[in-house]
Amino acid sequence: MKRRELKAKFVDFDLPDSMKTYDATAAIPVSKGLQQTWYFLNLRDRRGLMVKFPPRGGFLSVEALGFLYHVSTFVMNKEHRLFPRLRTIFGSYHNGLSFFEIVFKLSKPHGITWVGKGKYLVSLWASSSFFVIDLNARRIESRSFSGGNGRRVRRDGITGAFAPKEMQEIFSTYQFFDEKHNQTYFTTFLRERGDEAERDRRVTVKKYNWDTDEVAEVWAGEFGKATHYISVSTGGKYLGLVQFGDFFDGEKKLLPSKILVLNMKDGKEWWIDNTGWSPSAHVDWDPVEDNVCYFSCHNGVIVPNDNPLEFYFKKVYKWKIFGPASIHKYRMDARGPEKIGIFTHEELLRMTIHKVFLHRGRTLIACTGFPNYVFFADAKSMEYVKKVEVLEGSGAKSVVGSLYPSPDGEKVFLITTGSFQVIDVERGVVEEVVGLGRIYDPFNHMISVGE
Repeated sequence: MKRRELKAKFVDFDLPDSMKTYDATAAIPVSKGLQQTWYFLNLRDRRGLMVKFPPRGGFLSVEALGFLYHVSTFVMNKEHRLFPRLRTIFGSYHNGLSFFEIVFKLSKPHGITWVGKGKYLVSLWASSSFFVIDLNARRIESRSFSGGNGRRVRRDGITGAFAPKEMQEIFSTYQFFDEKHNQTYFTTFLRERGDEAERDRRVTVKKYNWDTDEVAEVWAGEFGKATHYISVSTGGKYLGLVQFGDFFDGEKKLLPSKILVLNMKDGKEWWIDNTGWSPSAHVDWDPVEDNVCYFSCHNGVIVPNDNPLEFYFKKVYKWKIFGPASIHKYRMDARGPEKIGIFTHEELLRMTIHKVFLHRGRTLIACTGFPNYVFFADAKSMEYVKKVEVLEGSGAKSVVGSLYPSPDGEKVFLITTGSFQVIDVERGVVEEVVGLGRIYDPFNHMISVGE
C-alpha cells in the first residue's frame, strides 16, 4: 500500500469547564470548502484537538490546487488534455450538480473509523486514497493502492502491470473496524475516467490487517457506484454492504439501491430488494442478535442549487425530499433475509444516519430528522419512543448532522452546523451544547469510542 505523509495543522483547545465529563472521545469529520477539518473531543478531560488539512484553507495551498487538478482529471473525458480541463468547471455532473458541488462532495471526509491506539481512519466520498490520523504522533498519512510505487492493478483488478493513468482504484466512503482481529473491512472499484456513473461495475470487498499490513479479498462481484456503507455483525458472521443509490431512471424515478448481505461463514450471498424505499445508504447490526440488521431509507437526494454561485458561497446542498424516511429491520436465516419490521414518522425527513445501541438492557434506535430533531425507536417492536428538539445555545433551531451513541449507551452525541451536543437518552433532553463555530457540512459520520 502506498503511503505519503501530509502536512497538517494540529490545534489544541479546551472544552468549557462548566460541562459534565463523559467516559468517551468523540471524533467528528466536517467540511469547510476544500479544507478538511476533524475535531477530536476528549470528553473525560474536557480537551479538544482540531486537525486541519491542508494547513491553509480555500485554494491557498499546493494540496488544494493538486486536489482540484485530480478531480478535474477524474471527471473529464479521456481524450482531454491540460487546457480543456477548464471545461470541467462549466460542466454538469451527477444528477445535474455543478463542478463546485461535485468537488465539495468528492472531497468530503465522509466517514471516520477508530482503528485503535489513538489512530483514526478517514474515508472520503469517492477517492483513490484515504487518511490515517495518528493523534499520539500528531501526523497524517495518505494511503492508496494505485499509481507510483503502490499496488499494481490491471483493468480486471488482478495484480499485474501498472494500471493506465486513466484507471484508479476508488475506496468506498466508510470502513468498518474489527477490533477483535485488528482489521478493517472496505470496498474498492476500478473507475475509468469518463465512466457512466450509473452502470454497475466490479466491486471488491477487502480486509486490511493492521498488524501484518496484508490485504485479503472477501468478496467480488457486480455492484453499483457509490458503495457507501459497510458493516459487520456483532458476532462476525454477516457483512452488509449498501449503495447510496441516488440514480434516476428515464422517468426521473429513483432506482433501487444495491444491498448485499454476505454470510462470511459459508459464503452465501443475498440481495435485498428495496424497490420503493431508495436510496438505502446505511446498515447497522443489532448489538445482541447477530442475525438481525437495520437498513435506512433516506427518501431524498441531493439536487443542484438554483444558482451554482449560491453553493460556492454558502456550501449548502439542496435536497429533494420524496417523503418521510424509514428504517427496515431484517432477520437472516438459512432461507435468507426476511423483513420483520419498519419504523417511520411523518416528521422523519432527510435522515442522515441511524444507530442501534443498548440502553439499560433495552435495544434502541436513534436517528436524525431534518432540520432539528433526534428520534428514538424501540428496536424490538420498531415503534416510536420519543423525539428530541435540538436548539443552539442562542435558542435558534439547529440543523442536525450526524450522531453516535456513547459507549455506555446513556447519551447520544450529536453534531450540528454550529455545535457539538449531548442528549441524555433516559430523560430525552439536550444537556450540553458546545459551540464549534460555523460548520458548513455536519452530515459526515461521527463516532464515539471509550479510548
